[in-house]
Amino acid sequence: MIIKTTPFTGEQVAKRIFWLAWQACGGPLGAGWLQNHPEATEADVWQNVCTNGDYPGNPSSRPGDAYGDYVFGRMMKLTVLYKADEVALNDERPRGDYQAWCRQYRTYEELAKAALTSLEMEKAHENFAAKTGG
Repeated sequence: MIIKTTPFTGEQVAKRIFWLAWQACGGPLGAGWLQNHPEATEADVWQNVCTNGDYPGNPSSRPGDAYGDYVFGRMMKLTVLYKADEVALNDERPRGDYQAWCRQYRTYEELAKAALTSLEMEKAHENFAAKTGG
C-alpha cells in the first residue's frame, strides 16, 4: 500500500512509523533485554533501524528502504519503503506473535495514519507556540 506523506517527507513519516511501532511493542522479548534501551528517543530508534543496530555486522537499511527486525530488543519485523513524498507498507495483516506493535496498531495502514496524525499534531503545536510566544 502506498500512502502520500505531503506536507511531510517520506523519510519523516517512516521515522515516525518506526517510533510509534517501537513504543507500541511495550518492551523487549526474550534475550532482547540485552539490547534494551528504554530511554531511547525517536532519533535513537531511527539510527538503530538505519544501522541494523541489534545485529552488528549485518547489512544496514539503505536510504529509501528501512527494516527493523528487533530494535533495542523489541520485536518489530517492519519494513517501510519511502520516497520523497510517500511511504509504502505491506498490505498483509500483521501478526501479534511476530510483530509486537500490532497489538496497538492492528494494520499497517493504521500505523501509517497514526504517524501522519502525530506529525500533524506536532506541527500544529509548533505553529501555535510560535504564534503565542510559548
